[in-house]
Amino acid sequence: MKESRTLLIRYDEIGLKGKNRKYFENRLARNIRYALKEIEGVRIEKVHGRILGRVDRKDADECVQRLTFVPGIASISIGVSMEPDFDKMAEWGIGLIRPKLDNLGQLKFCVRTRRSNKLFPSTSTEIDFEVGSRIMKALSYKGLSVDIKRAEFVLEIEIGPQETLVFDNRVPGLRGLPVGSSGQVLSLLSGGIDSPVSTLKLIARGCRVHSVFFDNRTFLGRGGYDKVVRLAHILNRYQGGGKLYVIPFQDIQVAIRDYCSDANRVVLYRRMMYRIACALAESKNCQGLVTGESLGQVASQTLENLAAVSCVVPMSVFRPLIGMNKQEIIAQAKLIGTYDISIEPQPDCCSVFMPDHPATRSKIQELEADEKCFPWEDLMARAMDAVETINLDEPG
Repeated sequence: MKESRTLLIRYDEIGLKGKNRKYFENRLARNIRYALKEIEGVRIEKVHGRILGRVDRKDADECVQRLTFVPGIASISIGVSMEPDFDKMAEWGIGLIRPKLDNLGQLKFCVRTRRSNKLFPSTSTEIDFEVGSRIMKALSYKGLSVDIKRAEFVLEIEIGPQETLVFDNRVPGLRGLPVGSSGQVLSLLSGGIDSPVSTLKLIARGCRVHSVFFDNRTFLGRGGYDKVVRLAHILNRYQGGGKLYVIPFQDIQVAIRDYCSDANRVVLYRRMMYRIACALAESKNCQGLVTGESLGQVASQTLENLAAVSCVVPMSVFRPLIGMNKQEIIAQAKLIGTYDISIEPQPDCCSVFMPDHPATRSKIQELEADEKCFPWEDLMARAMDAVETINLDEPG
């Protein structure tokens, strides 16, 4: 007979949603089932402000690892379901603590109980004492001591209306909102450090985020393309259902080089990217654009230049990194697993034909005058016709 484990899946922000809470719970439960779909025999249940997963013991760690990629989850614990009997709960704790004492020689521990079943005759504090004293009686001679504030081992007990769970671990989740609860957006994804982090921040706010990459293989080769495809696949692990759209951008960049002022090139690139991304987003039912821009980080990200690019599109532009410094963004990139790929030495298309002195305070009238010098509408239409679509749920 297989030995089972219970996954205790907690959320926090969803619990504040009032009358809409059920919608968010159902969405999160659906995303959890999707993340665990390849593991046989998993059952997901919603019980009193918690989501429980019934899994085979051998699959429990793999399930937890997959759930750390699911936005909306605050933490996950692997526990066992048992009768609310003090002796049995203490026996389970003793089995967990004894090996640690054998290795360490001494250990500080405590018991913490959450009692959602108010009909249970003992309070949380009483349960802590009853279970803890039984564990101490069995193991104090081996160097076990109680320390509520600085415990090295915490045995946790949840006494609910239907069952009692005992566990000793909390694996942190991404928190936020479940993917699909906030609509769809389109992220301008480059091969750098910033845009993958901004993409994940919108995923964690409940958006399904598709991405667009502006490709210039003519001058840069295929390296940048391959790099962005790998980044997009990593980011899709946090949501599923994402798509990457690849737009050929070389003809537009050549035209800007040949017909426009040198200082305005980078901002003109960005204006064209925004126009194309907006048109693509509207055609794919996305309600906004996402960029990795951070105020003042590079020449194109001054207040004046950000205003000069934003004004060409009618939809919302989300910049979740706008007030972050580079070290904060790097820390986030390392955490989500994109940093090592992002720092690979592959140039992006904005580095093509880079002027010696790019404008930091572009004037919209001058940019519009430059754009009258080349047929940007025709070039944009040709680029849109040549878009490549990559389904990120397929192996990459």
